[in-house]
Amino acid sequence: MTRRYHFVIVFDEETKEWDIDIDGEEALFPNGSIFNSETMSYEYGYAGDGKFTGMEEELSEHISEQMDNWNLRQEKANA
Repeated sequence: MTRRYHFVIVFDEETKEWDIDIDGEEALFPNGSIFNSETMSYEYGYAGDGKFTGMEEELSEHISEQMDNWNLRQEKANA
């Protein structure tokens, strides 16, 4: 089985920061943001009770770390 993970990432011109847009993700992917090739359908990354589907938690952490790095670089560039 293959899962394809979709994330909505935004850049805010006012704050000059990158972030994962959970509201945008829910609006764009109302049935979940992970495409499961076995079932040919989308599923949610959060399974409830602190549990995540597949690699959702790990990938979210990696993306968040990268955005923190981008935001830090932007902050230093604007200083």
